Amino acid sequence: MMNNKASNKGPATLLIVACFILVLLISGIPSARRISKNTCKPVTGQVLEVSQSSPGYVIHLKNDPRIYYIKKNLLPATNINSLEQQLRGQSVQLFTAAAWSPLDPFSSMKEIRRLQIGDHVIFSEF
Repeated sequence: MMNNKASNKGPATLLIVACFILVLLISGIPSARRISKNTCKPVTGQVLEVSQSSPGYVIHLKNDPRIYYIKKNLLPATNINSLEQQLRGQSVQLFTAAAWSPLDPFSSMKEIRRLQIGDHVIFSEF
């Protein structure tokens, strides 16, 4: 025969776990607030490589293990070869979203919101 107190622990634990998962999922949804220089984090570095993969145009910086990318639909007319010629070896300034996501807890992938070489803006969402 099961104790009544023990039978209530299962549903309560399940509810707590479900709430925790819901909070993690909601915090992983990108913010709908307007993107600006104030909501982005600047990163400066020398471009080692530009490639194209599933998130879009991927940029690797020298001595930086993170992956920076621009969604392909945001640069629809861009050719990967011309983008690589323009950026490879250049010192660039990237502005990335400063938000943390449980889907990428170590922030190893960062979406580029603005890309510039000196004062020349190559791409910008703001």
